[in-house]
Amino acid sequence: MTLLEPALLLDGHASWLSQARLNGGQHWVRNAACDVCCSDAGNPPIPVTRLHTFSAQDSYVASARSAWLRYAQDEAQRKSRSLGTLAQVAGLPLSGLITAARLDEAAVINNWLISTNLHPQWQDSDLSLLTESVMARHCDSPLLLRNVSDAVNPGLAQRLAAQGWTLLPARQIYTCDPQDPAVWQSPNVKRDQKLLAQPDLQLGGPDTLTADELPALRRCFRALFIDKHSVLNPDFTDEFFALCLDKRFLELHALRLDGRIVGVIGLYQRYGWLTTPLLGYDTTLPPELGLYRRLMALLLREAQARGLRLHYSSGAGAFKQHRGGVPALEYSAVFSAHLPGRQRLALSTLAGILQRMAGPILSRHG
Repeated sequence: MTLLEPALLLDGHASWLSQARLNGGQHWVRNAACDVCCSDAGNPPIPVTRLHTFSAQDSYVASARSAWLRYAQDEAQRKSRSLGTLAQVAGLPLSGLITAARLDEAAVINNWLISTNLHPQWQDSDLSLLTESVMARHCDSPLLLRNVSDAVNPGLAQRLAAQGWTLLPARQIYTCDPQDPAVWQSPNVKRDQKLLAQPDLQLGGPDTLTADELPALRRCFRALFIDKHSVLNPDFTDEFFALCLDKRFLELHALRLDGRIVGVIGLYQRYGWLTTPLLGYDTTLPPELGLYRRLMALLLREAQARGLRLHYSSGAGAFKQHRGGVPALEYSAVFSAHLPGRQRLALSTLAGILQRMAGPILSRHG
């Protein structure tokens, strides 16, 4: 597998941005009712999203409330009704602070409405220009930057803090260097790669997929991330899957069993990193097929072949650590210096609570 040409990568992002600006974020993500504009700073252009309506099912990729509060409450509810009720009550103080800080209305920078936005290596001058350009257009709302981690962008968190941004713990992520020979000595990695090579399932890359197969790819994704996990995950539309097939915004790969698509993964490559914001499989099939293991083995193999670092994203911490994943804390950064004092106070109070509680919890449990 060869690297995609930069022009093709940029073409996919340009197509995403042009349609999002015209039709809003829901064109690509059904549960992301946001306006999308473009920052005046930076080349290539940088999208800025902002919710225009609020719903209990807003995806966490568009909603700070869903990211910090609703997702955990939804997970608790799925475990038991009593635990869900407890999470609802416990979350009331955080909910009030999110409202007071007006984080529902935040302008989210470089937000492509996927789980892991990969950022360039911004320097001080870049961040200053970016902050000023977005603040000029969104002077009444906080600014928010997701996916800030020293493991991916060394020094970015410190530069943001020095310019007045507040860092709020968001999630535990896992990164991996597939060029490290030790990764490939792991018994789990060896077993997964052997499983991927088995002939019982056929692996198809983006050149082998057709438009007729897009509904099956979307069903596989929704079966895992929406039906099994949470309705607050991004619910990618038919148009999004077509964009990935035509323009390779994500590079789609599929697993077939007797000619039928039973698994999908979308590879996202930028700035020296590879990650997967889209993955799914037929959850009714026997676990012995190891569909998740095969898809993750493909991700690791492709990262090595392309000479890229691997961003494993969050979740399944033990699984990823057994496959070379190194844990790191990820933050969302919020800028509110231009807002009234009561909003800044609410944000600083929220940050204090999350830094005391969420940081240690995420570090222990992912």
